[in-house]
Amino acid sequence: MLRNFTLPLLAGGSLVLGIFFKPQFFDLFSFLFTVGGAVAVTGFSYSRGQLRGLWAAVRGLFAESPESLEQHLAELNRLAGLFRLKGLRGLENQERHIADPYLRHAVSLLVDLHNEETIRARLEHRFAACVARHEINRQILATLGKLLPSFGLIGTLIGMVLLLSKISSRDPGSLPAALGLAVLTTLYGAVAANVLVAPLLARLQSAAVQQEIQMRLTGEWVLLLLRGEAGAIGDQLRRTAVSAELGRDGREALVPASLLLPR
Repeated sequence: MLRNFTLPLLAGGSLVLGIFFKPQFFDLFSFLFTVGGAVAVTGFSYSRGQLRGLWAAVRGLFAESPESLEQHLAELNRLAGLFRLKGLRGLENQERHIADPYLRHAVSLLVDLHNEETIRARLEHRFAACVARHEINRQILATLGKLLPSFGLIGTLIGMVLLLSKISSRDPGSLPAALGLAVLTTLYGAVAANVLVAPLLARLQSAAVQQEIQMRLTGEWVLLLLRGEAGAIGDQLRRTAVSAELGRDGREALVPASLLLPR
């Protein structure tokens, strides 16, 4: 688990060392104006629930190792084999041991003997809710990534105004502070947007796409079991997984929920 915190620890450690050895690169007002302003406007733009959802997603990225696609396929094949041997009772005994909440929900629907249309509707509803959460998280980080350079530019303009006013007032002793504000706000905005927010957005989006692919495989797995095609599950799911992997581009997750399960 410690390796998941390597990047945040390195970033924080580098910031502390930079402030200690090169204090001229740190200005508290510039930092608070750029980062605090961008965070405040982002927080004002979205609800508390949406912001808490993003925080939970970010914590999940660093607190746990996500299940790989191969591991998910292996779990689906294992459960399919158990179903062939013991039927629904075998799945019922495994239900509480399934870590993936979407797969556990699908197994619960099977065990409760719901019909195909009911299972399809409930899985598609949960899938659509998951896609919506992922898109909101992406939008929040994208908004923050745009606001950071914008506040850096605003700080630069403020610094230039102060610089010009000091020149006109013939107060040369205050020129370095105004010039520092003009330069450092742009620096903080560019670094925060490109070194912190952009990589976090890329990683979060990659995890979201992978999760949605796994959810689609789970939905197809359920329908194959319902239709009595458990023996063909392995090959069918692998073809679907390969097709999804080849076709994804980072925004591929945003498809209509009605396309989740084959009809």
